[in-house]
Amino acid sequence: METEDQQVERIKDFWNEHGKGIVAGLVIGFALFYGWRYYDAQTIAKQEAASEAYSDVLVQMENADESAIASAQEFVNEQAGTSYGNLAALELAQQAVNAGDLATAVSALQMVRDNTQGAMNAVATVRQARVLIAQDQYDTAITALQSIESVAGFAGIAAELRGDALLAKGDAAAARAAYEDALAVVDYNSPLAEIKLKSIPAES
Repeated sequence: METEDQQVERIKDFWNEHGKGIVAGLVIGFALFYGWRYYDAQTIAKQEAASEAYSDVLVQMENADESAIASAQEFVNEQAGTSYGNLAALELAQQAVNAGDLATAVSALQMVRDNTQGAMNAVATVRQARVLIAQDQYDTAITALQSIESVAGFAGIAAELRGDALLAKGDAAAARAAYEDALAVVDYNSPLAEIKLKSIPAES
């Protein structure tokens, strides 16, 4: 059985051999723990700030402030790629259309398209196509719509808008085919698409 002095010596030897590693491990552990808590707190703070700024932008746009579009554009640029940035871009596009600033609307909607997928991307694409058609940019609109032709719930509207662009271009036969495609989509009920189709002479 070891004496007390022998036990003390063994502890000293162990500490001399492993002490620095233990201390380093503790330091790293504490650094990671507090670093993560700091990062977490910073992330929450940024999200709260973004939420508050987004709310301010919405209020400005709802009140139709003169600086609303400029403020929204600045916020969208700062928050590009984030959820708040994408939502603000959709609002900005709507306000820009109302103000007759179609170029800003197209740019804002393109930002959403570049940074989202799924339904939000499809919504932005549909809205952008409408603005592009209003700008007489028919081919650009048709190209944009190709990206959502196979997205569930958007095939019908994509085909109808393609028809609008083709008809505006003067290609009645292709427009007729596009409207027929739209009406053939299951669960897509568009009386307007049917009216558009019937307005095109059969010989077209």
